[in-house]
Formats: sequence, C-alpha cells, structure tokens
Amino acid sequence: MDVKEMVRDKARYKEIVTYFQEFNTLGAQELVLLIDTIELMSEEIFEHYKALQEIFKKAVSEILIRRQTEGSFGFLTDSQRCQLSYALQKAWNLKVLLREKYEEYDMELQ
Repeated sequence: MDVKEMVRDKARYKEIVTYFQEFNTLGAQELVLLIDTIELMSEEIFEHYKALQEIFKKAVSEILIRRQTEGSFGFLTDSQRCQLSYALQKAWNLKVLLREKYEEYDMELQ
C-alpha cells in the first residue's frame, strides 16, 4: 500500500487509519511512515488526523515501556535508533508530542 500516495485523496483517509491500526506493533520504520503521513494529511479531517496521532503516541509509548524494562534502547539496531529519533523530532515539530517529555529519550538514541 502506498500510503504517501493515498494521503493525497481525503476520501481514503479512513483506509490509511485502518492500515496503521492493523499493525500489531509498529516498528521504527513504520513510525517514520506514520509521522510522514501525519505531516501530509489535512487537519481538516480531524477524526482521522487525530486517530493517526493516537496510533503514533501508543506506538512510541510501547517502545519506551520496552526501553524502561530493558534499561536501554539496546534492542534497536543503529538504523532503527536513527529512525526513531527522526520520528520523535518530527512529532515535536508537528506538535504530536511534547519535546520536553521525550527529549531525553532522543538524546539517548543519538
């Protein structure tokens, strides 16, 4: 599914939300795709825009719970760490996440 192409058609926003909801767990690569999709979406279709934000927040929360359990981000590859850092920073810029709450995690990913 080419989500970045679908996002151009507001009538397909529900399909995009369903696509991301069907993942059991979103990895770093999917988080990048999700935050890039959020950036491209129109906020005017608030219900779907907000749904994607909630999916993103939940996925980040799950990753941070695992980090707390394991004591570090050692379970991520270098590439995944970079992807997660990118997704966090973009989420701050889009006001999806508060920088103050997640900045220390991003510093740890560097």
